[in-house]
Amino acid sequence: MADSDKNSVPEIHSIGDEETLTEIDLGSFLSDKDSEEPLFDGCHSDIEKTEKSLEDELQSLYDDIMSTGPVTIVPKKLDDIAGGKASPQAKAPEVNIREKVNSPAVSPEANDSAKDDILSMIDALKSQTEKESGFDEILTGIESNEEIAPFVSDISKSGGLTSSAAADVVNLGPPAPSASPAPSPAPKAPSASAAPGEIDIHSDTFESELAELLGDTTPDTLSRQKPAVSAGQKNDFTVNIPEETLQENGFVVDLLPNDGQRTVGVVPDEIIEDDGKISRKDKKQAKREDLELSGKKYKGDIIRRVVLVISIIIILVSSGILAKTYLIEPYQYKKNESAISDSIDHEVTGTVDEVEKDKDDDTEYPSGMLAKYRQLFKVNDDLRGWISIPALEINLPIAQSSDNDYYLHRNIYKKWTNYGVPFFDYRIADLRNLPKNTVVYGHNMHYDDLIFGLVENYREPEGFKSAPVIECNTIYGDHVWFVYAAFITNSAPNQDNGYVFPYNFIDISEQKFSEYIQEIDKRKFYTTGVDINPSDKILTLSTCCYDFDGGRLVIVARLKRDGEPDTVDTSKVIVNSNPKYPQAWYNANKKTNPYANDPRW
Repeated sequence: MADSDKNSVPEIHSIGDEETLTEIDLGSFLSDKDSEEPLFDGCHSDIEKTEKSLEDELQSLYDDIMSTGPVTIVPKKLDDIAGGKASPQAKAPEVNIREKVNSPAVSPEANDSAKDDILSMIDALKSQTEKESGFDEILTGIESNEEIAPFVSDISKSGGLTSSAAADVVNLGPPAPSASPAPSPAPKAPSASAAPGEIDIHSDTFESELAELLGDTTPDTLSRQKPAVSAGQKNDFTVNIPEETLQENGFVVDLLPNDGQRTVGVVPDEIIEDDGKISRKDKKQAKREDLELSGKKYKGDIIRRVVLVISIIIILVSSGILAKTYLIEPYQYKKNESAISDSIDHEVTGTVDEVEKDKDDDTEYPSGMLAKYRQLFKVNDDLRGWISIPALEINLPIAQSSDNDYYLHRNIYKKWTNYGVPFFDYRIADLRNLPKNTVVYGHNMHYDDLIFGLVENYREPEGFKSAPVIECNTIYGDHVWFVYAAFITNSAPNQDNGYVFPYNFIDISEQKFSEYIQEIDKRKFYTTGVDINPSDKILTLSTCCYDFDGGRLVIVARLKRDGEPDTVDTSKVIVNSNPKYPQAWYNANKKTNPYANDPRW
């Protein structure tokens, strides 16, 4: 064989990690078209002369194929990937990847034919060079290489790829740069000439020429054409096929490049972020900067400032309300209470009718009013009495108005306050002569013990024992009362099956009063040992309680009889094991009402 014929040796298509063989016309090498006899019959001497050169060329080409070949997409058939059987769940819709890069496709028949032709050529070479062991080993290695897989041009013919399978056959990511990359070898010098239709294996463009000849212009071919990368430099020149696009077209690819992100190849950060679009945050920032340059205010900044100002106002107002409720008012109440208590002149005896008035005092006092209340009466002529329970720290004036609402939130100075002031029921017309039931209302603030807060102590026998006697006076006389009972009732019909126990009556007959005492006996927490007769008068203290919404804690005390001592025997206390409560109490405590069918008084 002449030296010029060396360039007609068939060149093998280099296809990277998973290889295939493609169609190359080696007719001119294998036989003479004008001769019926094989070309090698008379050329053994030439073969021997060129054996070493040919073996070196093929060894170099083999090494290039097996180690340094360019990265190429070589998808296998789904049956090969899945072990011969693909599950229906793993099969994706058909898609031709070549359509994505606008490249011509090579039919499967052409590939199969090319493979058969080149294998036939290799067999012919082997048969003609049986004694040439070195050449035979090279060809046998190429033929038996398990890494070479058949190339499938149309993926739809292979049944599609799943994400798990595609990861085994596709890798478009560039190799990670080593710490000290070896210098790339210098390109081989091209040969003097190449025959038409043949490829010069020494040419720098032999791979692209071979791909063009075969019509193989798939994305893997394009990915080879990339500039050199220096050490530490990021290679951004890759084929960018978004995962979403592949999934939409049935080509499911699960790629994990060096950075571990799911993408095809290495894409610059400015493109990866938000798909190359400007984020809303960046748009707002740009708009804000433009407005600032023009001297205008950004709308978002104005709104934020307004919200901030409103929030600060709300916080200040809320803080003021809380401070007034929990700090200022209690302080003022205690201060006023002390001043009011000092205004009572206990050393003065008798009534205002019996005591000489001051020359500059033009106040009209009620006839028969005790003189010790003169100073406070000048402040508020609604003053009607005084209540004192030293053990419960209660020492307060009692007012009265034309209704039971006015003094709920006004003190004795008629100024607004949450605490109000204790007041007599407005229905008591004549406090000179006490009615059957003298009713006094007062607040129980659940966050402190002021006003009637400590009346809660009467819930327990120990509370009664600490304060069995109440001093509740009117401006016309001083009176002592012995605690008889403490119980809970309701203030609205819906809290007790449409019924309100009328504990705050003013005057009733002795018979009805006896019935009322029997009703109290069902409801009281304990028996104090104090007795009540039908002819006795009682004092009722009513305040809020928080066992249920609208609950009332009621304390009933009997007026001390003439000649009785001012003390109570507290050793006679007996606890009631089953007091009667309103229905709302049983509902709140999730209990059954044993008195649901009890007759109403």
